Amino acid sequence: MNLTSYRPYLVLSICGLLAFAPVSFMIFSLKNDVVALEYPINQFMSNCIRHGEWPYWFNSWGMGFPLQSTVTWGVFSTPRMLFSSVFNYDIYALHIEFMFYILLAGWGMYYLLNRFLARDPFISLVLAMAYMLSGFMSGSSQWLLYLTGAAYIPVMISSLLHFFERPSARYAIQVAIVYTIMFTSVYAAFNIISTYLILAMVVIALVKLKEDRTRLLKYLGLSALIILVLCLPILYFSLEVLKNMERGIAINASTNFFQSNYLHPLALKNLLLPLSSIRMSYPNTEGTMLHSYMGIAVLLFLPFSIRTAFVKRDTLSIVLLGLSLFFLFTAFGHLLPLRNSLNILPGFSYFRHPAIFRYYFILFLILFLAASLREIHFSELTRNVSVRVTAFLLLLISLVVLFMNFPSPVKWMNSSLLIEIHSINARQLTGISALLQAGLLIAILLAIFQRSRALFTILISADLILNTLLCLPFFGVSSYSPSAVNKILTIRSGFPIQASYPSDVPAVFADKKGNEWQNVNIFSGEVSSNDSYKGPLELAQAKPGRKNSPLVFAPFDSLVSIAITTQRPTHIQAKVTSAGNCLITLAQNNYSGWYAKVNGRKEPIIGQNDQKLSDPPTGITIAVPAGESTIDFIYERKELKYFCLLLHFLILSWLLWKLTAAIKNITRSSSLS
Repeated sequence: MNLTSYRPYLVLSICGLLAFAPVSFMIFSLKNDVVALEYPINQFMSNCIRHGEWPYWFNSWGMGFPLQSTVTWGVFSTPRMLFSSVFNYDIYALHIEFMFYILLAGWGMYYLLNRFLARDPFISLVLAMAYMLSGFMSGSSQWLLYLTGAAYIPVMISSLLHFFERPSARYAIQVAIVYTIMFTSVYAAFNIISTYLILAMVVIALVKLKEDRTRLLKYLGLSALIILVLCLPILYFSLEVLKNMERGIAINASTNFFQSNYLHPLALKNLLLPLSSIRMSYPNTEGTMLHSYMGIAVLLFLPFSIRTAFVKRDTLSIVLLGLSLFFLFTAFGHLLPLRNSLNILPGFSYFRHPAIFRYYFILFLILFLAASLREIHFSELTRNVSVRVTAFLLLLISLVVLFMNFPSPVKWMNSSLLIEIHSINARQLTGISALLQAGLLIAILLAIFQRSRALFTILISADLILNTLLCLPFFGVSSYSPSAVNKILTIRSGFPIQASYPSDVPAVFADKKGNEWQNVNIFSGEVSSNDSYKGPLELAQAKPGRKNSPLVFAPFDSLVSIAITTQRPTHIQAKVTSAGNCLITLAQNNYSGWYAKVNGRKEPIIGQNDQKLSDPPTGITIAVPAGESTIDFIYERKELKYFCLLLHFLILSWLLWKLTAAIKNITRSSSLS
């Protein structure tokens, strides 16, 4: 592989950085869930790692929550732990991590297409860019666990295809490691769907293989064994957390909640008019879940690709197209029976958001286009009559939509563009999008007729970059700069002993603009019993702590003297002085792994349902004798800690080996050139 083969990755990097310029150039901050949920968790993990604490008990969130599952955000994800270790995590580090996943999605898709499907690297590049800058990516910009799915799934498919080509111990280990990274780093729904697809790929490979099936089975068994060894403990701890969560039971498929955030069929107009997603309004769903744009190039190639696949009776292409349509119809949720019918498969009844299936619609449509065009060179596409006719039809549609939706220039000038952008209504946005697309299509047609590959490339890239830039402020970027966010969410390093009562520690902060910032107590390292945005991170038995009581308190005796000497997430030490026997409570949820010592001796934790207590306090309660005592509340899961250390060591070793091999390859290519 010579150095020129790395140019597409550089092109993808430049386009990704430009398309997400507000984030990549640190101009404006990310917003919504990624700041309210994932940022504080990442910052907490980083703070723990940098101060010698294993981050598996999240003490400042909802009176404590275990970060040891794939159901939510956990300590099993090596990339997550790596980012938390390398960076003293703040909003800038969040932006860097965000952009890494965006670019990895493009790199991984290009490698998959160029190595296994399309023969023309330029077609692979165009389609990889369409994937990286699709509406799923910008629409999901507030959910990092969605973006990690888009980043790792193409890498997983490539690893599996490598293994099918050359079954060996090397590729068996690679499949197992990549699957484990995916399994521990993405939203659980993507793991469930992808695992079924991987199993289907394995079955097809076994059926199609005519010779040496024994060898494939041998190394398939090795890969499966490694996956089980690595993932079964993770699954065990995840199920332990799941059974203690409010979301730990199957969601009733008939409920409004389960069917929320589906892809409405009428929203598919954003395949041509991406700005129309911004103000789309359909019952029980939102624009972030409707955005599916893949660029003008995809629409130009699609009719030609469909015709080519069926004329040539290309089985692979037809299957990929069928899968894309299947997932598109599944994304329609309750409007079709497909989504509910999938609940017969284990795991499918545990997650909502039918619109996430649109990711697989986009994924398989990109794969279909690459497979159907694998015998075609890019120059042939621009000369093809079908592509030119499609461009004219798209231009005609854009002009009709523009005529129907865009207000007259006089009205527009009088009403003020001059109006703030957030007051633009759905009809105006649709008209603006039609105007933009019409202009791009006219320029693309000129490039096609002039047979200018360079101009065509610039225009289809500009289309994706420009539309991502325009949609991003509505879906994932705020008007605050990263520096302003860092000032609002001021990080306090280490684990200070808090003076305030948990009930007095605010979890939400309202700034001068009236905007609310969630989970602010996490950045100051203080435990709060006040409500904030928890998402799925809430134990079913969790209750607010007692008002006007410190972190460690005597629930039934006001004359007890308590002084906290150590306050770390997994270790709270207090000096207690009492005239008589008393009960002492720690304001944290009582979860498996907590134990207490009084003067170095273990004492049993008194349960919430203990009949001896008429008014049992919320938290972890123990009995303490009269006199002076030293109490240590400790959260410890040694088996979890040692397993995580081994898991991260294995994955980091593999990543280091791959990185070393890549550097050697680049060095060798450089010396040969």
